[in-house]
Amino acid sequence: MEQPFDLQIICSTPGDVARAMRGGATRIEVSGCYTTGGVTPSPGTIRHCIAATDLPVTVAMRPREGHLVYSASEREIILHDAEWSLEQGASSVSIGGLDGHLNLDIDLIETAIKRFGGQRVMVNRALDSVRKPDQDFERLKGLPIAALASSAGAGNAIRGHEKLVHWQAEVDFDIYASGAVLPSGAARMWRAGLSCFRASARHSAGVAHEGRWFEGELYPVDARRVEHLTKALNKAVAAENEEEEAD
Repeated sequence: MEQPFDLQIICSTPGDVARAMRGGATRIEVSGCYTTGGVTPSPGTIRHCIAATDLPVTVAMRPREGHLVYSASEREIILHDAEWSLEQGASSVSIGGLDGHLNLDIDLIETAIKRFGGQRVMVNRALDSVRKPDQDFERLKGLPIAALASSAGAGNAIRGHEKLVHWQAEVDFDIYASGAVLPSGAARMWRAGLSCFRASARHSAGVAHEGRWFEGELYPVDARRVEHLTKALNKAVAAENEEEEAD
């Protein structure tokens, strides 16, 4: 990558995309239903978010809320939606799931690689939900994927960052530190050797209108939070460059 770090911001609307760009994001991830952990966005959302930016766009593939053990029909839905999203101009798709034994669904990932090419596949945080993350990482690291989003099974990125650094040294694909990525933690992870980060950078916008039968609160991307992440990373990069010049 040309820039010293990548900051992928998870967006749900074209407005989120605009705010992420304003804050300094280098990549966009489009995902629906933020409060349920994210699901595959609607076709209209995908098209309009891609049209709203010149940045690379990854589309999240999760056919429903809930657990990550998918039926055969759900797996086909994932692959169908992934193919359609790539045809619309997405640069990559985020895919992952678990098998019946709560191991990473390697078959799903390998099928996606065969259909779309590994350079268009980011493996999502399903790896953080497996029983033995290290064991499944060993199975994953030989695959020709573009990227992995993970906390190394630690729940949040800063708790798992030392293992992420170790993992990154073993693979050619990018590992995006994921899970509660905040400015101070991002800078610390940069200094430790990571250069790719994935964050939601959201805030509560309150309730403009409380529906009788639905939740009315919104959580848009906050351009200021994205900017704080960007500034923290740029500051860490500058400090490292100064140290190298001093040596």
